[in-house]
Amino acid sequence: MTIAVGVIGLGAMGEPIAGLLLKAGFAVSVCDVRPDPVERLARLGATSCASPAQVAQASDVIVSLVSDAAQTTQVVFGESGLLCEARPGAIFAIGSTLGPEPVRKIAQALAPKQVHVLDMPISGGLVAAREGTLSLMLGGEDAIVDRAMPVLRVFARDITRTGGVGSGQTAKLAHQLVFSVNVMALLEGLALGAAGGLEPAVLKQVLGQGLANSAVLQAWKDLGPRWKGMLAEIPAGATPPNMRKDLHLVLEFARDVGVPLFVGSQASLIADAGIATGHRDPRL
Repeated sequence: MTIAVGVIGLGAMGEPIAGLLLKAGFAVSVCDVRPDPVERLARLGATSCASPAQVAQASDVIVSLVSDAAQTTQVVFGESGLLCEARPGAIFAIGSTLGPEPVRKIAQALAPKQVHVLDMPISGGLVAAREGTLSLMLGGEDAIVDRAMPVLRVFARDITRTGGVGSGQTAKLAHQLVFSVNVMALLEGLALGAAGGLEPAVLKQVLGQGLANSAVLQAWKDLGPRWKGMLAEIPAGATPPNMRKDLHLVLEFARDVGVPLFVGSQASLIADAGIATGHRDPRL
């Protein structure tokens, strides 16, 4: 039996994931507030939907990849949200980084409709999304995970089961803390070396051969400019980039569980102020 898949949110993650699912032969329904990615995927064979409810009507597995908790809430509970039309037995996989509590609340709200939630935050970035080599932190019941696995394996290489619903979000927040600090520390180290007369390429080679090596360093050529852009100044009132938004969630969760984050707190302040060392330097 063919699994019908819906993808809601066709940004940097959602559009390539939907494209991979189409190439793998799945029936794919898509929805986004912007028409362009919907039209591109429709030309590849996807079914264009006007609302999350329409996606839910057509889908056995629904993958949500919108930006934040507010958008995810609208996807589920809005006037044309999937709560209205999701099929009994359907799986709703939340790929966005929201924090544990919002995901648990959504799971509780969908349970009476017999809709199962997978807590599925994603890591890996744009290149991995295009190549189908993303990493998933997966919280949910084993039986539901097993049912969804044929879909998830299309776009993910590394899938780690973290426990129940909410545990994936906990893992992602810890990941984002380490990742964000790594990006800023790498920028500072490169800026320090350049100021002392070292060529950044030489210093990157040194770092890559030592204990300072990291996945962030290895992906810097492809993703460094994007990460540096997330640390640039933004106008007052503008939507914060993902790195800043995730650090806010990290600090909120740390307060909830009583863990002091001295480095994380400073990193969030630096990111919010747009003053990260080296983020303007094209040599780095």
